[in-house]
Amino acid sequence: AASSTGWTRPFQAADCYLDLSYKPEGQQGLLLGQLLGESKASFDTARVALIGPKGARLQTEEIEPNTGFRLTVGSVAAHHLELTLGQTTFKVALS
Repeated sequence: AASSTGWTRPFQAADCYLDLSYKPEGQQGLLLGQLLGESKASFDTARVALIGPKGARLQTEEIEPNTGFRLTVGSVAAHHLELTLGQTTFKVALS
């Protein structure tokens, strides 16, 4: 089951921050995020991927700096995010 309380956390990745919030909604929840940084100078592409408990890529979103994104997730304890900036990927724990 999804956590009954939401949270907001910043994650540093290279010279950017990923501002990430979890909002529970019934049996699932929403991950709301925004990549905060000066510009895309240090990477040519950026994307987030929601990874399931068995390592499967469940959702992938191309993202732009300072523009929000949202992903639907079940139990955040069973998932993690991968933030890819250019050729570098960062694993982001959700619990």
